[in-house]
Amino acid sequence: MNNERDTRKQDLLRELGDVQSLLDDMDKPPLLEPAEAPQAAPVNNRLNSDQIRKLASERSNPFLPTASQPATHPAPATASPAAPTLSAPRPTLSNTDIDRVIDELVAEALPKLEKALRLRLRDALRRKN
Repeated sequence: MNNERDTRKQDLLRELGDVQSLLDDMDKPPLLEPAEAPQAAPVNNRLNSDQIRKLASERSNPFLPTASQPATHPAPATASPAAPTLSAPRPTLSNTDIDRVIDELVAEALPKLEKALRLRLRDALRRKN
């Protein structure tokens, strides 16, 4: 029993090492630039995407109702095309209104951008060292 456990542990460690090496390979830049890549590469990508689409279509979507399970929400009724409605004229914004909106958006986004930039810089410096 103990021998089986050690064997299983070694197998899991080998598998973990394989996953780590795959993840490390993802950080490396590709050997060929897209312009230099052979023409066979798009065909392989197309085959892979076609295979993915085929597999995805065979798999049931848990978010869609099935025949045995009726939808809890009725489907929206399709409305006949009506005459186009005239939209109300858009209000014009003054320069001060535009500046105020921009200031609010920048004030809201700046902390998030700063945090993301700091994390990326730390990560880049750690990789360098």
